[in-house]
Amino acid sequence: MIAAGNAALGLWLRSGAYAAQHLTDGIVPGVIAKMYGSKPQIAKLTAAGLWHTSGHTCRHPKCLQPAAGDFMIHDYLEYNPSRRQVLDRKSKAAEKKRRQRAGTGPEGNHGGFGEGSRPDREGFDDESSAERAPEGGDCAGHGRPSPGDNGGTRAHASPSPPIPSPSGGAGREPSAGSSARGRGALSSIPADWQPTDDDVRAAQLARADSGRSRLTAQQLTAVTRKFVRRMADDGVQAAGFGGRWQQWAENERTEPAAPGGVVVPFAQQPTSKAQQQVASLGRLRDRLNGGTAS
Repeated sequence: MIAAGNAALGLWLRSGAYAAQHLTDGIVPGVIAKMYGSKPQIAKLTAAGLWHTSGHTCRHPKCLQPAAGDFMIHDYLEYNPSRRQVLDRKSKAAEKKRRQRAGTGPEGNHGGFGEGSRPDREGFDDESSAERAPEGGDCAGHGRPSPGDNGGTRAHASPSPPIPSPSGGAGREPSAGSSARGRGALSSIPADWQPTDDDVRAAQLARADSGRSRLTAQQLTAVTRKFVRRMADDGVQAAGFGGRWQQWAENERTEPAAPGGVVVPFAQQPTSKAQQQVASLGRLRDRLNGGTAS
């Protein structure tokens, strides 16, 4: 290859791609060789032994004899499948898919495994979307997909159809809250709503599991009051509020009282200017009456 040079190597690569695409078993027609390259490049390939002309004496059994004016790529069939091998594999793959869609044969329609899942299988079915156009229902999105469809075909598959709604037609996929909506009608929280005993027990257990202190009866009342006010302010509608309240109570933070602490009240300071002036006059009057000044 080095002796042939870069330009001749480009001709060799392009001709090899042509032979693989058109299944010529390594034969390069003379018109293609002249179209892709020049006479000096062809001469370099034949001189380097990369191409053979008609009547060549190469001893390799897979180097075919080309017609006059054509060329044979040396060792092509040693590294590439022959035309017969490619066509046989395509025929077997088509028959396999036909049996799968019909539900007959050893493969059946059991997940796409069968004859093609053996470890000694020779690569893929050689039926990519680039080599053949889809015909009728032979592609994803038309009818049910075949387990034998390759990855290139599945890339163009249509999305799954929506789940039909009870009233007919196509509906949306069920969401996480659809089961709750199916159990009861949505409504706002009543002003006097209270959690059940089960709700309280569940919240207390959740707080204990997370290392938080249990809520007292007074704290439970305060938590419920804040919860009801928040649900009403946000306009939340639900079939039930027990689960929401449990989460709210579980996350409620309590401030522990300082052990042994003494609360010392501070004297209330005047808040307005008039009160401050009255207080100043009072202190001045006391000093004058007492005859002392602080």
